[in-house]
Amino acid sequence: MFYTAREILLVVGAAIGILSTAIPLIIKLVRKTKQFIKERDWNSVMNILPKLVAEAEKFINYTGQEKKEFVKSRLAVFAVKNKIVFDEARFEAAIDDIVKLTKDVNKRDKDTALHTQINHSNYNPYNQY
Repeated sequence: MFYTAREILLVVGAAIGILSTAIPLIIKLVRKTKQFIKERDWNSVMNILPKLVAEAEKFINYTGQEKKEFVKSRLAVFAVKNKIVFDEARFEAAIDDIVKLTKDVNKRDKDTALHTQINHSNYNPYNQY
């Protein structure tokens, strides 16, 4: 029933050793879990983003900036509903990337030829024919 000082020191030493190993592991586990949740949330944002951009492109009377604001507002609602932190700068960059990609994919040879003609220094639209 009565413990000697040596037995108490052995138990305390073992406890300190276990805690000094467990605490950093727990901290690392918490950080990895938070990172995993952020990536999972970002993946869900990236899954819905192309649909929102396609929906915004249907508004033919909107300017590009108005379409972008429409998509951002819908993303904000999505983020709130799914308890995702709304990082406006990151969301804007993702929208810009998707819009740039769609423009690059949908670029036509005719558009490139017209752009080349317009950039010529002696281009005159009245002397085309």
